[in-house]
Amino acid sequence: MSDSEPRDANHRNSDAVPPGTPNAAENTCRRCSGSGRIDGAECPDCGGTGKVLTPVGGAG
Repeated sequence: MSDSEPRDANHRNSDAVPPGTPNAAENTCRRCSGSGRIDGAECPDCGGTGKVLTPVGGAG
């Protein structure tokens, strides 16, 4: 699978952290591959933004 192909809809962002987590940064949503959509609907993991917060350098 290439980076441009959508991933399986069940592939979740297991490393996502809640907003306000120290040392966290935006990263591409794995579930929708950054498109913000899955099968024409808003991605439930990123809320349609295509981005999630993930820990940086072991934070979280």
